[in-house]
Amino acid sequence: MTGGMVPQLCFTLMAPYGAWGAASPSSANTAWKATELDPPKSAIIGLLGAAMGMERAALGPLAADLRIAVRTGIRPRHEPRPDYHTISGSRRPEGRQHWSRFEELRASLAGSDKSGAILSKREYWTCGLWSVAVAAVGQGTNLSALADALAGPRWVLYAGRKSCMLGLPPDPELLEAAGPVAALAAHRWPWERHPGLIDGTTSPLLPLLRLKARLGEPEMLAVEAGYPGAPTQADGLIQRRVNRRDQPAPLRLESGRIYQRFHERQEIRMEWPAITQGDGVANA
Repeated sequence: MTGGMVPQLCFTLMAPYGAWGAASPSSANTAWKATELDPPKSAIIGLLGAAMGMERAALGPLAADLRIAVRTGIRPRHEPRPDYHTISGSRRPEGRQHWSRFEELRASLAGSDKSGAILSKREYWTCGLWSVAVAAVGQGTNLSALADALAGPRWVLYAGRKSCMLGLPPDPELLEAAGPVAALAAHRWPWERHPGLIDGTTSPLLPLLRLKARLGEPEMLAVEAGYPGAPTQADGLIQRRVNRRDQPAPLRLESGRIYQRFHERQEIRMEWPAITQGDGVANA
């Protein structure tokens, strides 16, 4: 964890209910939409893009410019009851460039389409808390603009699916630190940044603090390979390297539609290392 000071953007990611996209089996008439418990880069980039008001096609360059690190304070639990959905089958009118949703569903509504409804079950998780650090490795992204957007997002921010609102504001902070560990340690948890919000029995942060203490689980750190100042084996930390296919690289098709494409990246995981708060940190 040596080297020069690196400009970084840190923010809180917390939701009482959410779902992170995972590879899921599907067929012509059924689908099981699973969820991961660790936030993927695609979700974090999507959240930043929504705050900036970016279209999906612009998320590829944004993802390529940024490296992320995630400190897990409360790892969520799988919700044991998946959400059950039925969706009417649709058919696009032949020989038409444009059509309405009603025209797609006309056969199903008239009863002439006997293929039946598309069935799906969607997994969710409950109560997750993370701190996220972001560093720019390219020249196309302004961390200050991202911080301003998180403080006043253009579009609604959510935890994976639009029905899953964030439970706390992102509370962004710009720091210069020796690496992601120093930055996240200096950013701290919400109740440490705002101690006045845990006074009294009606505190909005007190239940979260009590849950973290009751679970008593070790905090974890996941750092994207190539993050400036990331911990190395030389720091004496036990690390595990994981490949994740969650690097957004959307492709715009000739029809104008966006094909959701993802590349593989490597993530380094370890227990949260001991560090003196404020060590290797300067004001941005």
